[in-house]
Amino acid sequence: MMVYINFPKRIKKIQDELAAKGVDVLVGTRLKTITHWSGGFVPWRSALIIPAKGEPTLVTPLLDFGRLKEESWIEDVSGYGALPGIDFFDVINGKIAAIGADGGTIGYEDGTTNYLPEGFITHHEYETLRAAFPKAEFVNCTDITDRLCIIKEPAEIKLMRQASAIVDKAHEAVRQELRVGMSEKQIAGIAEKVMRDAGSEFAWTFTGGQEIASGERTWWPLGGCTPATDRLVQLGEPVLVDLHGMYGLFLGDVAHNYIMGRPTKEQKEVITAYTETAYKLIDEMKPGKSLKEVTQNVSAFVAKNNWAAWALPGYGHGIGHLGNEWYPCVAETASPGNNEPDFILEPGYMQMIAVIMNRPGAAGFRLERPLVITETGNELLSKLPIEPGIINCDEGMTFRDR
Repeated sequence: MMVYINFPKRIKKIQDELAAKGVDVLVGTRLKTITHWSGGFVPWRSALIIPAKGEPTLVTPLLDFGRLKEESWIEDVSGYGALPGIDFFDVINGKIAAIGADGGTIGYEDGTTNYLPEGFITHHEYETLRAAFPKAEFVNCTDITDRLCIIKEPAEIKLMRQASAIVDKAHEAVRQELRVGMSEKQIAGIAEKVMRDAGSEFAWTFTGGQEIASGERTWWPLGGCTPATDRLVQLGEPVLVDLHGMYGLFLGDVAHNYIMGRPTKEQKEVITAYTETAYKLIDEMKPGKSLKEVTQNVSAFVAKNNWAAWALPGYGHGIGHLGNEWYPCVAETASPGNNEPDFILEPGYMQMIAVIMNRPGAAGFRLERPLVITETGNELLSKLPIEPGIINCDEGMTFRDR
């Protein structure tokens, strides 16, 4: 798939924001910042230096210098190494001084998030910068990239649609091969090969690649189950399959669920609660509504049906570059770096909608589907059914959806 992204125009947006904030140069260290503004896959500790006026510089380890000079749209890619004169801060400090911002205002990125590899500046890095430029003023600029990344460009939505299609293809392969006696690791392996063959670039190692759970691992508190284990799938158990594949630096993330055999009465009750809550959430995600309003409406629906004891009272998180666009989540309480309840949904906003419905002793289900807000409603980028799949173990392990 070929898409065109106007990176100079994109950079102009952040430069205008920096200028409006009185910032002479941003030393961006977050993975999201570096990915969005450079257009490169940058896995090692790096910094993107963006002046309010002039050309940006990507500072990255020498081992990746050649590749990123070729693959990133940025012309000024500088390599650093553990040698006198070219270590990380030797290069960064030289670029700041060359811009003339050594006595001006320097932006940095700091804060908090649930996402571990966010890339906020470390205490050591911050103190090193301050010592190098004692006359400069330092301003936290984390909010700028967050704000500018919330609404996706048409090209980004196309890339995300392709990433989601790759993950859907892997889910189809898992559906066809899922059997009693398979290990969670085997299920993950089936999915990873299919996604690689379909063009996936990355398996999101942050969560161990693919999140697979079976039996009691599906109903652990808050739905955590990573990584996949050697546990063998048993007859009658629920199986949670949460797959991740990347295309064009955008992460496809889709979770689907199964029951191995005929569902019990208790499992059927959880299936009903999960499915109806998922459809309610999709119906609520409409332009003009706030994230708080969506959360309250879905939570009220859950409470009305007496499912609150099974449900996680939060219904999604951000999605995009490398999967690390966690902010903002669908929640009704403000939380720095995570939740912005008053954000109003508008066309181009993308959400990883989520429903976690866990009933210990019966089943745990997880919905994760990328959803984009449109002018009149929304679009689910994954085309998998919402309903959990039933693996009919009595008839040669064939598959049918409820």
